[in-house]
Amino acid sequence: MPSVTFSIFLAFAEQFVPCVHPRAHVAIDPTPDLLPGKRFEDLDDEESYERFRRRERRGVLAFDYTEAYSSLPGNYCRLVGEQRLVMVNWIIEYSNVVKLHAATVFMGIGLMDRFLTRGYVKGLRNLQLLGIACITLATRIEENQPYNSVMQKNFKVGFNTYTRTEVVAMEWLVQEVLNFQCFVTTTHHFLWFYLKAAKADDKVEDLAKYLALLTLVDHKQLSFWPSTVAAAVVALACLATGKESSCHLVMETHMRTMNDDLPECLMSLEWLINFAWYN
Repeated sequence: MPSVTFSIFLAFAEQFVPCVHPRAHVAIDPTPDLLPGKRFEDLDDEESYERFRRRERRGVLAFDYTEAYSSLPGNYCRLVGEQRLVMVNWIIEYSNVVKLHAATVFMGIGLMDRFLTRGYVKGLRNLQLLGIACITLATRIEENQPYNSVMQKNFKVGFNTYTRTEVVAMEWLVQEVLNFQCFVTTTHHFLWFYLKAAKADDKVEDLAKYLALLTLVDHKQLSFWPSTVAAAVVALACLATGKESSCHLVMETHMRTMNDDLPECLMSLEWLINFAWYN
């Protein structure tokens, strides 16, 4: 007889709806040709940076899947976008309570977005469980914790309560849907490189990290590669603190591919500066 957790996993699997989005046929180049331009002086930094630039394109697309869902018939599709926002905010609040590292937060939300590009699970409860499972899975990957297991017995989102067994079962579904490729390249992986390129001081660094966190809430950033979003928030932080020359250094470091959309990303994220200063 299967365990309770496995039985719940099978039930979740039956409620998974795979989606073929309009842009799913777009060819993905995992090894883009990098144009000559500004490089990091340290060869190890340069090699690591190029590896991350290539890894971010491996097997994925940069597109806003919430727009694709909103054009599909049915209430569940509209629910996906609404619950993404709910769970992004919940993950950020939860991470503050349990003191997770920033890398874990970005990976948890990245796992949820990666899953939702491939399909969704029916029902509000299951979509919320998805968000919880993604941050617990990211915690297993990123955090140094004893036994590498889900220690918390219950999770609460609004008025809804979820058990550890349900969360673990949803973790299994996430891994199954992602073919166990759960290392997600995120904006956070690139912040260090662009902050170094900008020769950023503490003020620029703190503002850039705050802006990067804000981008997680905005589904429009899904249309850009993580490296592009990271370059944009560091460039905006430089401009906001009067360091225009540092902004140019970031842009020169990033723009290494043909038809780079960093200028469009900068324009789409301009609201971040006003929001950051207002708050």
